[in-house]
Amino acid sequence: MNLRFHSASGHLHGRPFPLGAEADAEGCNFAVFSPHATAMTLCLFDASGQETRRLPMTARSGDVWHIRVAGIGPGQAYGLRADGPFDPGSGLYFNADKLLLDPCAQAISHPLTYHDSLRTLSDPQALTPDDQDSGEAMPKSLVVDQEDFDWQQDQPPYIPWTQTVIYETHVRGISQLHPDVPAAERGTYLGMAHPAIVRHLQDLGITAVQLLPIQAFMPEPHLQPLGLTNYWGYNPACWFAPDPRYATSDAVHEFKTLVRTLHQAGIEVIMDVVYNHTAEADATGCTLNLTGLCPGQAYRLGQNGTDFINDTGCGNTVNLHETATLKLVMDSLRFWVETYHVDGFRFDLAVTLGREQRHFNAEAAFFKAVAQDPILSRVKLIAEPWDVGPSGYQLGQFPEHWYECNDRYRDTVRGFWRGDSGLLPDFCTRLMGSRDLLQKGQRALSTSLNYVTYHDGFTLEDLVSYEQRHNEANGEHNRDGHGHNLSANYGVEGPTDDPEIQALRQRQKRNLLTTLLLSQGAVHLLGGDELGRTQQGNNNAYCHDNEINWYHWDQADPELCRFVRHLIAIRQGSSLFHDLVFNPEDLADGPAHSDAVHWFNAAGQPMRIEDWHNPDCRTVGVLLSPAVEDIGHGLAEGDEYFLWLINADVEPMEFRFPHSDVTTWPLLLDTGSANGATGLNHEVSGSYRMAPRSQCLLGRFQPSLSS
Repeated sequence: MNLRFHSASGHLHGRPFPLGAEADAEGCNFAVFSPHATAMTLCLFDASGQETRRLPMTARSGDVWHIRVAGIGPGQAYGLRADGPFDPGSGLYFNADKLLLDPCAQAISHPLTYHDSLRTLSDPQALTPDDQDSGEAMPKSLVVDQEDFDWQQDQPPYIPWTQTVIYETHVRGISQLHPDVPAAERGTYLGMAHPAIVRHLQDLGITAVQLLPIQAFMPEPHLQPLGLTNYWGYNPACWFAPDPRYATSDAVHEFKTLVRTLHQAGIEVIMDVVYNHTAEADATGCTLNLTGLCPGQAYRLGQNGTDFINDTGCGNTVNLHETATLKLVMDSLRFWVETYHVDGFRFDLAVTLGREQRHFNAEAAFFKAVAQDPILSRVKLIAEPWDVGPSGYQLGQFPEHWYECNDRYRDTVRGFWRGDSGLLPDFCTRLMGSRDLLQKGQRALSTSLNYVTYHDGFTLEDLVSYEQRHNEANGEHNRDGHGHNLSANYGVEGPTDDPEIQALRQRQKRNLLTTLLLSQGAVHLLGGDELGRTQQGNNNAYCHDNEINWYHWDQADPELCRFVRHLIAIRQGSSLFHDLVFNPEDLADGPAHSDAVHWFNAAGQPMRIEDWHNPDCRTVGVLLSPAVEDIGHGLAEGDEYFLWLINADVEPMEFRFPHSDVTTWPLLLDTGSANGATGLNHEVSGSYRMAPRSQCLLGRFQPSLSS
C-alpha cells in the first residue's frame, strides 16, 4: 500500500481496499479491480452530469487500481475509464470510450436504460469495438455516506423459519394504485412503507416480505422498441446500489426507511438477488462495468473469449469459481445485511452459484464461504434450485441451512386440486414437508419453501380462470412463458358472470390457500393473491410496468383477505402445522406418519395400501396431535388436536370421524362454505358431509380466532 502524498495534483495514491468509494472528512478513496488494464482513469462529474476532472489512477497494488482524492465526499458523481487491449478472442474488451459504472458503487445518479453507445461491438461479425462515447448515457456512480441515517435502534425481528410466512411483492406494484398512499410516493420505497400498506401486511399475519430485485438493473435492449421494460428487475448492473427507479429523491435513505418501517412492524425483509448473470449479456451486449474491467474473471468463458457460457439463459454466467468474483458477491451480500439491515436473500438460479469448473457442487466455495461467514450464516437463505445449464435441476441438494423453492410442491398441489388422478400419496407427502426430496439431517425440520404461485407464472386468480397463457402483450406472439401451468378455467376461459363457475373458482382458491398454509415447511404467498389480483392470463408479465402487474386495491376481495388472515392465525397458533419432526422410520412406506400424524380414509379407518394406490382416490383425512399412540385414549385431554379432511373429488363426501375419545369436534374452517370460515362456534359429531372439492379443519387449540 502506497500512501505517499502527490503534491502536484493534490491527491493521495490511496489504498487498495475497500473496493469502491469510501469517503471520510478529508476526501475519498477509490479502488477498482482490473487485472489486465494498462491504465485506469477516475472521471468526476458535477451535479448536472458535466465532467469536471479526469484523474489517472497511477497507484496499483496487485490487480487493484486506487487513488485518494482530497476535498470530495458524499454526493460526488464519478465513473471509470479503463485502457487495455481490445482482443475479444482472448476475452479482453478494454475500451476507453466507455464510461464504466463502479461495480461497487453504492448509489447511481439515475436509472440505467439501454442506449446504443453502451454496446460493446460495432460489428459483431468483425468483432470491432464500438467507438461511441457512453459518458452521457451512462448513469454516474455516487459517493455515499452510509452513516447519515437514523436507524432508531433498529433490531432484526429474527422470526424462526418455522413461523415464517413470506409475502412476495414488487416495490412499485404494491403501492402504485393504493388510494391512501400520497401520489408522489406511489410505486416507491416510501410508498411501500406507508402505514396503509404495512397495516395490511400486519393484519394478514405476514412475517416477511420478499422483494423482487431492487439492486440497480437495466431493462433488456429488445424491450425498448416494443414500448416495454423489465419490470421484475432480474437483469442487474450494480450489486451494491438500490435502484433509483423506486425513489422519490434518495434511494439509499428511502430503502433504509422501508426496512426500518417493516422491522418496527415485526416484518423481515428478504431481497431477491441475481448473482448468476448481469445486464451486460455476452460479447454482443453492453459494456457497463465488468466487461470493461475483468470479463475473464467475472464471467464463464469458453476456449474463445467471445464464447460466453450461458447457463442462465440470459447471455452470460457469473463465475463464482473465481476468487475475485466470489469476493465481490460476498462483499455485496454482507453490505446489504450490515448497511441496510436486510434479513435474508432469495437467490435467483442458485444452481449457477454452486457451479465449480462446470457442474454443480453442493460443497462449492460459495456455499462454504456463506456457511462460515459470521454475518451471512445467521440470515435467511433461499435457493431457486435450478438453472438452464447441464444438470441444472438440483432440488434438495443445497446445504442444510438453506430453504429451497419447492416446485414439486407447487405442481402436485395444483394437479391434485385440479382433479388429476393418482396424486394422493405424493400430495400427502408434500403436506408433510417433502422430506423425500429434502433429506437434511436425521431429525430436521422441513426446509421446503412451499408455494402454489410465484411472480413467474399465473396469479392465484388466473390459476383458476385460465387454461392457456395469454401473453400476447409481451410482443413474442404468445410463445414465451411456461406452457405447463396445471391450471383450469372450469368452463370459461377468463372472466365470467356464471355464478356457479365463480363460486367454484373461489372455492378452489380457498383450497389452494388452505393446503399451502397448513403444510409443513415455510410458506411463500404471492402478493396480491389475497386480493384476487389478476394479470389477465399473462403468466410471464416481466415486461409490464403497468396495470397488468399493479395491485388493484379498489377491486380487492375482502372475504378472501379475511380467509387468508384466518388461515395464518390457525397456522401460527399451533406448532402442529410447522414444527413436526420425523424419524427415518416415520418416512418409510408412504407419506410421513407418526404418533403425531395419523392418516384415515373416508370411512374413518386407517389408510390401507389399496387406498394409497387407488388412482381415483382423492379423499383423505389426517389427524394431527401431540404424540398420542392410541387416539382412543388421551386425545381429548390434549390442549390441541386437529382433524384435517380433504376431498378433491367432484362429488360430495360423507366423512366419518375416526374412533377416538373426542366426542364433538369444533369446526374451524370449511372451504366449501361461502367464506370458508363458517361456524367457528359450531361443533360436529360422528361425521361431516363435505362439499365437492373442499376441505375442512376441525379441532381444538388455544388461540382465539377472529375473522
